[in-house]
Amino acid sequence: MTNTRMETVVVSKASSTTTEHHDYHDPDMSTDTSIEKPTLELRHDDLCSNPTEVKRDFHGLPLVPQPSRFKDDPLNWPSWLKWAVLIQVGVMAFLGPYNAALINPSLNLLAKAMHVDPKTAVYSTTTGIIMGGLSPFIWAPLSNYYGRRPTTLLAIFITILGGISSGQAPHFAALLGTRAVCGFGFGGMMSVGTACVNDMFFLHEKGEKTGVYSIFVINGAHFAALIGGYLGESAGWQWDYYLGAISTALCFLVAVFLFPETLFSRDPEFLANRTHERTYMEMLFNFRGNIIPGRHLHASDFLQSFKMLQYPSVLFPFWYYTWAWTFINVMPAVSLAYIYTTFYHFKAGPIGACLGISLTIGSILGELFAGRASDWVVYQMAKRHNNIRKPEYRLYLSTLSAIFMPAGLLIFGGTVGKTGYIPPLVGLGVGVFGLQICSTCLYAYVSDCYKPQTPESGVLFNLSRGLSFVVGYFALPFAAKEGYLAAWGTFAAVLFVFFLPVGALIWWGEGWRVRLGEPRFHRYL
Repeated sequence: MTNTRMETVVVSKASSTTTEHHDYHDPDMSTDTSIEKPTLELRHDDLCSNPTEVKRDFHGLPLVPQPSRFKDDPLNWPSWLKWAVLIQVGVMAFLGPYNAALINPSLNLLAKAMHVDPKTAVYSTTTGIIMGGLSPFIWAPLSNYYGRRPTTLLAIFITILGGISSGQAPHFAALLGTRAVCGFGFGGMMSVGTACVNDMFFLHEKGEKTGVYSIFVINGAHFAALIGGYLGESAGWQWDYYLGAISTALCFLVAVFLFPETLFSRDPEFLANRTHERTYMEMLFNFRGNIIPGRHLHASDFLQSFKMLQYPSVLFPFWYYTWAWTFINVMPAVSLAYIYTTFYHFKAGPIGACLGISLTIGSILGELFAGRASDWVVYQMAKRHNNIRKPEYRLYLSTLSAIFMPAGLLIFGGTVGKTGYIPPLVGLGVGVFGLQICSTCLYAYVSDCYKPQTPESGVLFNLSRGLSFVVGYFALPFAAKEGYLAAWGTFAAVLFVFFLPVGALIWWGEGWRVRLGEPRFHRYL
């Protein structure tokens, strides 16, 4: 179980209003005018499940959010079950880029078989990426209404169908259609992860657990590169798609028995009147019983994610993450085959190994540094500021991403074609080290700022990855015209400049959140 201890704090009805704390103020909601510090982490809403008992973490700080008295509350699940679900949603997020990227080292083989040029063959990958970025706008509202589990199982099933049909595609037009189907499915698999992390874990755990999740997200394409080239050379390009379908099918079988519903309402009225506690089997198979009573699905729900862009604490991380993912993760995936064939005369298998090994090592090292370090920084800053955990403390560590990601791009651009093949790979590893720090900090920060709206902010981060396909249209032509050092150096400068608004959130983010208020939808998720 999560390390917590119970402290009973008597809270009278009269005093509860004067001790109520808010992260931010919603002008449309009635509040007590006696509140002087709207920045305290623990809010009255967080205590609503049992207003006379405050549960605290092992540091003695109040748990945020406060768990209810029900054992089927995901916050009260045993540690093994939380980790089982965390690993599963991580694997689901891993399988998105994995399904998209397995074919990348074999694109030349695909192009020859489909009678298209290699640049056109890349569209088979970008089609899946685009759909994977757009489909969460549909999947997230469905998961908020029908539950995380049924929508995710459906998304996995669609991904499997898309992978099998891609291997059977008779011509390139049909292949693009099947890749769109596959992308639609794995977009749903990727959209559930941040919501489940938010459902199961407390604020003081978010850095570590978000880091575990994000390491799966980042390394899906890297691991695919390790095996996709060799598999395509030995068994044919079709097996890059079949392997993705087989891997996803195994994930489906595990999820059927080890992925219970994590959606849980924290509405005080709902909790006060709740009498039935779900069994484990009910959380698995009673889909209707897992729906939150009183919730309705509206057409406007499918556009809620865009409303989150009005908040700087979402907009600035979204913009920075979009370009971080584009230049550090996707640009190597779509360009290394051409670059290493041109300069080093490598074949598909070795190219995939170079890409996968360098990026995987950098990502793992980044997570070893970033995960718990993010939680530690938040705790240390809270100790210095009256035990108040502010979301902006997450961003202190993110400044390292503004150093390592541009540095990695400069190393790659300055060495490729001028040295052996290893120094450019070092640049890739340095860059993805920074990307892992960026991902861990920004995911956790946005969730800390707007916890109930985590599914919507997660959709935006998925959209970030979907938008990254544009780099395939300008990176290599720019390098061919200006040289790799000039091109990759320009990308490094752009990435550093785009971090500056995120850095500004460290100083002014809290004030902006207070002035803008909090979103009114999903208050008790």
